[in-house]
Amino acid sequence: MELPESIRRGELGRWLVGLALAAPTVAAVLVENKLWILAVGLLAGGAAWWEFATNLFGPRYRGLALLGLMGWAATAIGACLVGPEGQTAGLALSLVLGGAYLMKVLPEGTHAVSVNLLSRYALGHLYISFFLSFVFLIKTLDGGSRLLFFVILVTALADTGAIYAGTRLKGPKLYPKISPGKTISGVAGGCALAVAGALVSKLYLPSAFGTSELIVLGLGLALWGVVGDLFESAIKRALGVKDTSRILLGHGGFWDRLDSLLFNLPAFYFYFFMRLPL
Repeated sequence: MELPESIRRGELGRWLVGLALAAPTVAAVLVENKLWILAVGLLAGGAAWWEFATNLFGPRYRGLALLGLMGWAATAIGACLVGPEGQTAGLALSLVLGGAYLMKVLPEGTHAVSVNLLSRYALGHLYISFFLSFVFLIKTLDGGSRLLFFVILVTALADTGAIYAGTRLKGPKLYPKISPGKTISGVAGGCALAVAGALVSKLYLPSAFGTSELIVLGLGLALWGVVGDLFESAIKRALGVKDTSRILLGHGGFWDRLDSLLFNLPAFYFYFFMRLPL
């Protein structure tokens, strides 16, 4: 049965935006110059941080949002140019500045407000600044460009498979209290496409990655990415919003696009150092 014109237009717009995002991302990942990945990462992470701050801080605390952006830049630059030590230093500096800002702008007797805002600010740096900065640490690994491309590709395929399988197959909901649109069939479709993409990646990954390991990685990244998706959905559900912004046609906002990847980047980085050949 042919899809309605409105749906076809929506899918076309979604694909066009996806391709527009994919082009600079792939270029930044594969080019060895660190400045390319730093520039693209700063822009994408900055957009996600602004959406996070807009939704969780509100218009009254724009200064805290600006500090969040500065903290993301410090964490990203530290991770990219120095490594884990720079990542940690940037994150620590961000938290100190946020705490100092709140102590200065909030009047006495507003301790509950201060703790609430500082908790949200710290969550933003742990969840976005820290997690996303692993994109730079993966890039510095031996064969880092190919490894980073693998993580992003498998995560994107899992998201795509989940959307189309869930839309067409429907069936039981995965966790309706948090994400009413997510189905078990969608998760299965995402896992299937992620595993297929992981197996195809054998063509460019180091020979040390065997078939069994790639299957496990495909499944693991697909399922852990679902946890990242649900984590963001829980925050949005608490705030009463559907999309973090409408800047990306059919995709919501940058935070919406990065939700699964935010969880998969640090997971893959730590897996790489603890991996056992399968």
